[in-house]
Amino acid sequence: MRVIDETLFASADPVTLKGSACDTCGAHVFPALGSCPMCTGVDVHDVPLPTSGSVWSWTTQHFEPKPPFRTDGFSPFSIGYVDLGPVIVEGWLVGRTEWTIGEPVRLVLAKAWTDGEEPVHTFAFAPASDVAEVAS
Repeated sequence: MRVIDETLFASADPVTLKGSACDTCGAHVFPALGSCPMCTGVDVHDVPLPTSGSVWSWTTQHFEPKPPFRTDGFSPFSIGYVDLGPVIVEGWLVGRTEWTIGEPVRLVLAKAWTDGEEPVHTFAFAPASDVAEVAS
């Protein structure tokens, strides 16, 4: 399976995001960095991030974004901040366009666009109550 940027993932199957944690101050960040943006320390290591969290904030975009955004066809989409515990991650919220602050979500792979005949996937968050993964 092709993903938009392999450096974002600790694993694609099962899907897990790769962050980094600072050994000096304990800060977590996503995407993973080679130094800490909080204390500037360099004693950081890669960590897999939790795969479930809650909606911290969100919005739905009802107009097509400008390049370099790519998609096979536009429809309104939600984007939000998801609280994963040690870090808040920005990403697509998929499956619908109405959300509730604090709502439980889980990490999924979602098709971003098709390159030739090959789907290219990115990470997204779906309602935790949904059982089917949103990969196409």
